[in-house]
Amino acid sequence: MKILITTLLLTSLVSPAYAFKTLVVKNDRALIDLEGEDLKVGDKLGARSPDGKPRALLEIKQVKDGKAVALILKGRMQKDFNVERYTPGGSAAKSSTAPTKSVSKSKSAWGLTAGYAMNKMTVKPSGASSISLSGSSFNVSGFYQLHLDGGFSARILGGYETLQASGSSAAASCSGSSDCKVELSYLGLEALVRYSFIRSQSMDVWAGAGLGFLFAIGKSSNVLDTSKVSTNQTIVGSLGLDYRLKGNNFIPVQLDYAMFPDNNTSSANQIILRAGYGFNF
Repeated sequence: MKILITTLLLTSLVSPAYAFKTLVVKNDRALIDLEGEDLKVGDKLGARSPDGKPRALLEIKQVKDGKAVALILKGRMQKDFNVERYTPGGSAAKSSTAPTKSVSKSKSAWGLTAGYAMNKMTVKPSGASSISLSGSSFNVSGFYQLHLDGGFSARILGGYETLQASGSSAAASCSGSSDCKVELSYLGLEALVRYSFIRSQSMDVWAGAGLGFLFAIGKSSNVLDTSKVSTNQTIVGSLGLDYRLKGNNFIPVQLDYAMFPDNNTSSANQIILRAGYGFNF
């Protein structure tokens, strides 16, 4: 009778909302990877065996770096059990009549962003002093992101990137003119590894770093030898905010600092502010 009552209690407490990963089980404690979810000390979790039967009730005692230490309140816990968020008033009838397969919410997402770039460039024409150029331009990109482990994730952006800058030279070395300009457009690809250091129900604040790869599709300049402009690489540092909306939607805001490696003829950097719309799936 006690076993039956405990089973019915656990069945009513556990709902198929979100599956977490169990890392370690030792004595009456379990180390749980929260998979990016925002849980707090005192929240309860339920555990099911792979066949869907309720096995344990746990309570979170400590949360740090996307992981939680949980105390096993009832039942028996194993590493291969599916762990889910405790939901009061879960459907006991549905759970007790048939095994419920755990549903794991994916942390993958896709979306679109538009960007505004502030560009700085130093050009070193042969036989002339260096020329400083500056300007602004616009970008449009699509992105895909996926959860890696704990607070870590990856975001890959691809789309249309531009670099436009201009300036004046007293040396009149820009094809006989004192007005120097560079207008470049690329098919760009950017890969970032991100770490979320602030998480809440409404937002995810992160920092990241990665590399950019640029393939020139349009080039115009009276100061650069455009025949030598084909591909470029950038080193990228980023700060960002994902603001969650209702459902699976969110607004991504991202600030990039992209640095072009120096070469014999030029060096450049960009500060790019991106914002758009994303969807988790």
